[in-house]
This record gives sequence, C-alpha cells and structure tokens, in this order.
Amino acid sequence: MKTFIRSFSLILLVVFAFSSCEKNSDSSKGTAKFSISSIEESNQLKSAWAEEDLVSYHLMVSVEDSDGNPVFTGKLVPVYLFGPGYISEELEMEEGNYRLTEFMLIDPSGEVIAATPIEGSQLAYLVNDPLPISFSVAGGVATVVRPELLAVGDHTPGDFGYVSFGGPIIKPLAFYVVCIIDNPLSMSAVQPPVSADLTVFAGNVWRYKFRLGPSVNHLVIRGGFEYYTFLLEKEGYVSQTFRVKASELKATTKENPLKLKIPWDSGQWKVLVLQPGPEKGKDAMVSNLQPAVNFGDHKYFEATYITEPVLTVMRSNESLIAFDMNALPKSATIRKVNLTLWYDLPLPWDSAIFYPAGSAEYRWHGGVLQKITQPWEEDKVTWDSRPATTERGQVYISPFILNTNMITLDVTRLYVPDPATDAVETPGYGIYFRLWPDEWTPGFRFASGDFAVPGMRPKLTIYYTLPQ
Repeated sequence: MKTFIRSFSLILLVVFAFSSCEKNSDSSKGTAKFSISSIEESNQLKSAWAEEDLVSYHLMVSVEDSDGNPVFTGKLVPVYLFGPGYISEELEMEEGNYRLTEFMLIDPSGEVIAATPIEGSQLAYLVNDPLPISFSVAGGVATVVRPELLAVGDHTPGDFGYVSFGGPIIKPLAFYVVCIIDNPLSMSAVQPPVSADLTVFAGNVWRYKFRLGPSVNHLVIRGGFEYYTFLLEKEGYVSQTFRVKASELKATTKENPLKLKIPWDSGQWKVLVLQPGPEKGKDAMVSNLQPAVNFGDHKYFEATYITEPVLTVMRSNESLIAFDMNALPKSATIRKVNLTLWYDLPLPWDSAIFYPAGSAEYRWHGGVLQKITQPWEEDKVTWDSRPATTERGQVYISPFILNTNMITLDVTRLYVPDPATDAVETPGYGIYFRLWPDEWTPGFRFASGDFAVPGMRPKLTIYYTLPQ
C-alpha cells in the first residue's frame, strides 16, 4: 500500500453533503462523506488497491456540537474503492453547528501519516486554520471542510508527490540561522550574534515572524517552496530583505548556519520620543452612561466594562489619544513606532471569565487600538460624538499579568500603511482604545496624559531615517 500511494498524486476532499438515499428522508439530517479521487494513474491505483484485498486507509475524526458535546470521538472512517474513485462510509449528522476537533490520516498498518495540528500546539503556526475548525450542516446544502494536514514521520505520500487532504499536506522545513552586524571596522575576526526579528514569507500563502536570539537559532518553517523571502528587522537599523533558496536552508547545520548580515553603514535609525503632559497632550475618555459629557481631563487611558456603583449597571468607558507629530522632520521615513503604557494599580483580573482553551464556551477577550480617521477635539468629544475609526491595521492587546507595571506595543501599522494590503493611505487623527471583540469585565486601565506621575504617562517612541 505504501509503495503505490507514494507513486501518484491524490486529492482528498472532505465533503459534508446530504444523501439522496431513501433512508435519509428526514430533511433535518445530513450525511458526512469523505471522498478520495485520484488525478492520475487511476488504473495502477485500482489494481494496487485490489491486491490489498480492499484493506483501506482510514480517517480518524472527532466532532463535537456547539455545546461541546461529542458527536464522534476517534471515529475511524474506512475508505473504499467505488467505481473510478474512492469513498468513505456515510456518517449521518443532525442539522446544526459543529467543530472538527481531530483529523488524522491512518495507513493500513495503523500508523498516523498526517494530521491537522491543534491550536496552541508547537506546529499550529504552520497552518492557516488549526483545529478546532467550525462548520455547519444545513438542510439541502453541502458543506465542504478543508483542514490542512502536516505530514508526520519520514514515509508519507507527500514525500513522493503533491497530495491534498482537504487542503495541502505540509512538510516542515527546518534550518539554522544567525544574525550579525557586518562591521568592517571591527577588530574581531568573528562578529558576535545579535538579536533581531525575522519574518519568513512562503509565496503569498504563509508568513511567520520569529524572534532571533543572539545565538544560532533553529527554526521550522512551512516547506514546499523553492524560494523564501526573509525580512530582517532590528531597532536602530534599516530593514534587510533576502531571497533564499530552500536548498540553502536544508544545507545548514548548527555548526554552519545561514548568516544574515545587517550592514553597519545601512543607516542608524533616529529616535523621537513623545510623552506629553496635560498642557501639550491630547487625550480623552468617553462613557456610554454619560453619552453627552466630555471627559477631556481624565487620569486614565482605559477601555473598561465595570459596575457603576450608584446605578448598579455596567459602564463602558473607551479612550482616545493623539500625539503631536510636528516634531518629526518632514523628510523622515518612519521605520517603527512603539507605544508604552503604564498602570497605577492593575484591575483585578477574574480568571473565571476565561474558559479553558478547547471548551465549548471558550472565547478570546482583549482590546484593540484603532486608527482614528476623523478630526476630534479633546475638550468636546463625547460618547455620542465619537470619531470614526478603522479596523485595518488595528493592534490587539491580550489580558496580561506582569511583574512590571508597563507594556510596550508595536503600533507601526497605525502610522505607516502596509503597501501589501493598504491600497490607499487612510489619514490618521490618533488612536482609539476599545474592548474586543465585545465588552468584557473588567477591561484595561492605564495612566493617561493627565496622570499625576509624569513618567507613567503614555509614551510614543518613533524610529525614523532621513534621506542620505
């Protein structure tokens, strides 16, 4: 079986469709079928399958309903010869919403040869949509689910041809890399490794940002491409772009890693730090319980959803802030922008509101910083007159517990458009802070520009370069 299945390409399509058989007269039910069809050498496959006495490959599937109740747990679905193609037995399912929680391909010997990774696992970042994957079965409508599979083990169909199993089977590519500053004036024969950020692009289908340490780094990326684009970034230096062959990456070792060099004379970044106080700063808070009231003088930069003690109702507070960018030279090219926020006392995070990952009730709660796209005035803005914002380039903030009382966020996308996705640059009038994707308690509360302690007011750090 292993011999023939490596000798051709397969397309595996996971199809949830309603059967037209008489036994399925209930329109509220459907059937799940996993069909497999060969795109070449069908005669060879057919004869090879017959020689195996119809011993089939299996799919192992686990599905739960929207309430987290198991529908199928570790269900082995055999795949059989059916005319010119191959098909699994039918699985009857009630109409409704489901989540695919396990998806594996098992060969006749019982070995798992491919599987879809689960969110939070070490290899989850290699696929665009790790498990669990949500889908719906509706009356009279066919639903197609295409989970991506990662090859496991050394002997898989993917080693010998393009294979798709509801999506491409992905073979990871591992390599060693180190970053150095290429300084020709250095007296040392060997340049010491430095830390940097490395974003790897695999065509237009996958990207991932790694944090390189000041040593030899062992990275695992998505395989299957002849060339990769590397974007190397380090604060204080101009970003570097490299085009690297997959064969070069495969040839690396821990003793002979790929060396990514940042030119010493590539232009040091200049830095502008903005941390205004009440007189020169511009920030405000808006509240839904006092929608017509202006809170231009408010000591917190917050996005909160907390109990209003007098009215015993929930109050939503959101915030706006803008920094005066006129101190930045007109000819400057912004390279990076960081926003540092401090809190006086952290709000009491209630772990009970965060359900365990994988449970039916699990939801991510956090906040976002969004670009404001309309003018506003600190002493006039209210909940009812909030300016428009855009979700494009928004910066997410996850709930956190730190030993320090500050966080630093990369907000470059709020000031510099991404040429790959932003066709038109949207004018910016500051930053809007709200909870995301909906209101949750308690939220976030940081010091604002009106806070009494100057060193705890919001700080914007702008890294830029000037024309040579």
